[in-house]
Amino acid sequence: MEEKEEILFSTDENRFRAALQDFLHRMNAKELEREIYERDSYPRALYKRLGEAGFLAQVLPPEYGGRGSLTCEAILTEELGAACVPLAWIHSTSSYVYATISRFGTEEQKERFLGPMRMGMKTGAIAITEPDAGSDVMRIRTRAELKGDGYEIRGEKRNITNGSKADVLLVWAITDPQVEPARGMSAFIVEPCERKGFEVIEDYKLLGGFPGTVNSHIQFDGLSVPRENLLGKVNEGVRILFDELAIERVLYAAMLVGEARPVVELAADYSMEREQFGTPISRFEAVSFKLADMVTKLEAARLMVYHTTRLIDAGYTAEKESAMSKLLASEAFFESAHNTLQILGGRGLSEYPAEWAFRMARLSMIPAGTNEIMRYIVQREIYKAKAKARKRRRS
Repeated sequence: MEEKEEILFSTDENRFRAALQDFLHRMNAKELEREIYERDSYPRALYKRLGEAGFLAQVLPPEYGGRGSLTCEAILTEELGAACVPLAWIHSTSSYVYATISRFGTEEQKERFLGPMRMGMKTGAIAITEPDAGSDVMRIRTRAELKGDGYEIRGEKRNITNGSKADVLLVWAITDPQVEPARGMSAFIVEPCERKGFEVIEDYKLLGGFPGTVNSHIQFDGLSVPRENLLGKVNEGVRILFDELAIERVLYAAMLVGEARPVVELAADYSMEREQFGTPISRFEAVSFKLADMVTKLEAARLMVYHTTRLIDAGYTAEKESAMSKLLASEAFFESAHNTLQILGGRGLSEYPAEWAFRMARLSMIPAGTNEIMRYIVQREIYKAKAKARKRRRS
């Protein structure tokens, strides 16, 4: 590890990263990624190995087996993105679930769900988006009606990453239709496996076949959920939602930084080996300047990610910073993948992993909120802060 890296992270964080890298190397994670790519298999067994080795759920409080560190969770996410993308995607959706339960769950909920998720025995997914409610989350129509000792959920969710594969879903639904959604929405912990009232309408593949991952359209038709599976207080769902989204976006950004790293390395290695006109193409500024831009923007995104995790670890909401992280990371990844294809030329159009990375990078600008929405959040928070400052000066 370079000395600069040691300065940016604590001794404990550096040791955690080194141990994780060593484990993934001994696991042959990059070769396993290739096998998953070719077979399109869901790597649940590999994910469980991470849990058994003690690497999952670093964001959980120490009493639940974690470090209480979103920064270490981001390190885990980044390294998985660099080593095995399908494995990183299972972890990402699961991490959003266990992080949110740890922040808002009752002690009984934490005892029930966090242990199995930390061990990799259960995977998770976030169910927010609906056919008519994407960026505008206040348009969700899924309803949860209190009946006896539980709730009955009815509605549809779409574009739910690994929604049909997950053991634990966090589902947002309207519990008070008489008020605006911001005051009448709640969150629920749902275990859908073989439950009456849960149906997978269809699993979609992303961009022609994203291996190891599905994009699910699911339906709830009177699914019964115990009252004790309400997450937080009734009608408190929006507060939980925005907290979850801040964590989701920065962890998603960490994964994208990891995914981009081997792509940049591929471009650098190939440019040093490939010769044209009697010289390595790395000596052509048309190539080397592309690499300079790729590395600069990727490092800026990475620094933004860890700045944001440290803010959240310190107790700040960091809504603006998490949006900035996702925006920077996805666009740095896309530019890196785009330039790598150009540097590799014809080989980049057909050979793994360059062409796959390009598809993944284009996809990255949509999940966890489109980049247009990220820009909207950033400008909104800028003007909100300006308005508050002006009000203080006038008072």
